[in-house]
Amino acid sequence: MSSTKVLPGNGFVETTGAFLATHGVSKAEEILRGLLGGGAIFIDEAYQLTSGNNPGGPAVLDFLLAEMENHVGKVVFILAGYNKEMEKFFEHNPGLKSRVPYQFRFADYKDEELMHMFEGHMKQAYAGRMRVEGGIQGLYGRVAIRRLGRRRGAPGFGNARDLRTLFSKIKERQAVRLTKDRKDGLRVDDFLMLKEDLIGPDPTVALKESKAWRELQSLIGLKSVKESVESFFELVEENYKRELLEREPMDMSLNRVFLGSPGTGKTTVAKLYGQILADIGLLSNGEGMSQINSFLSFSSSSLRLPYSCPQKPI
Repeated sequence: MSSTKVLPGNGFVETTGAFLATHGVSKAEEILRGLLGGGAIFIDEAYQLTSGNNPGGPAVLDFLLAEMENHVGKVVFILAGYNKEMEKFFEHNPGLKSRVPYQFRFADYKDEELMHMFEGHMKQAYAGRMRVEGGIQGLYGRVAIRRLGRRRGAPGFGNARDLRTLFSKIKERQAVRLTKDRKDGLRVDDFLMLKEDLIGPDPTVALKESKAWRELQSLIGLKSVKESVESFFELVEENYKRELLEREPMDMSLNRVFLGSPGTGKTTVAKLYGQILADIGLLSNGEGMSQINSFLSFSSSSLRLPYSCPQKPI
């Protein structure tokens, strides 16, 4: 704006709603005094002024509302935040919408856009030297991006941020695989990413290699629990096959409730269940068919444990 002479000055300040709410009206006054010659103030996550986490936020916002009116043509106020949170933000004062009348809404990235960005990350990180099994836009690359895209519209979906997390996880899986192969004396190629790097291990193979899975099977009793857990992982395997056929996976949740009397082993089995999910690669943020935040989660699905304490065979 300053370069096109829309504003009389070229001052620019970037801050956050949380910072202003914490430091109060006096800090907001100080910032604006530095812009009286003309400029812009950008408040990221502006909804934090009214989120209730800091009682000073509403007072700062009321102050800024008056200053918007007092400095028309001199100071531009630019606000940013998440859709739902900003809707509540604008409810704080009816005068907000008239003082900030124009809104730019950013849609979630589509799969093809995420794929284009993913390809850019890959080329930039490795200067175009990294080869990918099936090609970056091949089957395994498409599966990885579809998994990410399925979270679109869900609370917390981070678009480009989640894509960076996915890319970091892919690099991590490749590094772990290369380290293991070197220890096993195998010949490795640092500039080749394989299927398992892109989409994680085949759950059928990973399940057999899971120490937690073997430990669960070794527990005495708990036949119905074991059968329930096993049937669930059969569904996980089926969804993996559907993804490789580029078919939509069946909806499923990883959350479970473990119920039982004291000493029946519910905590032990719950921990093993959570570890198995990690072992087969379902807990990586933004990649799995769902997520679990702890080994003991509560939902409508449950596994009831009989009254028998699990023990390993002697």
